[in-house]
Amino acid sequence: LPDLFNYLYIIINKISSMYMPKFCLAFLFLLVLFGCNRKERKENTTSPTGGTWNLDPQAFQSRLAAMPDAILIDVRKPEELAEGYIEGAVNIDYTDSSFADKIRDLDKAKTYFVYCKSGKRTAGAVEQMEASGFENIYILDGGYVNWVEQGLETAKP
Repeated sequence: LPDLFNYLYIIINKISSMYMPKFCLAFLFLLVLFGCNRKERKENTTSPTGGTWNLDPQAFQSRLAAMPDAILIDVRKPEELAEGYIEGAVNIDYTDSSFADKIRDLDKAKTYFVYCKSGKRTAGAVEQMEASGFENIYILDGGYVNWVEQGLETAKP
């Protein structure tokens, strides 16, 4: 963050040397500072009380094992399951037109572990889940590819 402020200071000095009105500088500074406001996800924490959590494969695996009532969701396409999947996963295809209906029917009070191949579809799926009121979601950072690269156990259909 200090590097960002130093960078902004240099930019503001160059701009102000061109006689730009000060209110424009203030606007530029505020735009940069607050314009990129986005929801941050918590990383690898040990005692969540709700929210969405990104976990590396080992933490994902151990947290999932510690929560036997949690639901593991694979949001990949059914044909991708031929590559393998994490044992116990329920497949709800994120690209399917009925995805929103399927997640709407899930119990929002439960804890969910979500993954796809690399993490891109998981982000969209989790965004929809959060919008639907889900509060306890764990994301497999790097998706199934990262899980396999870490040498963790997989199942085949």
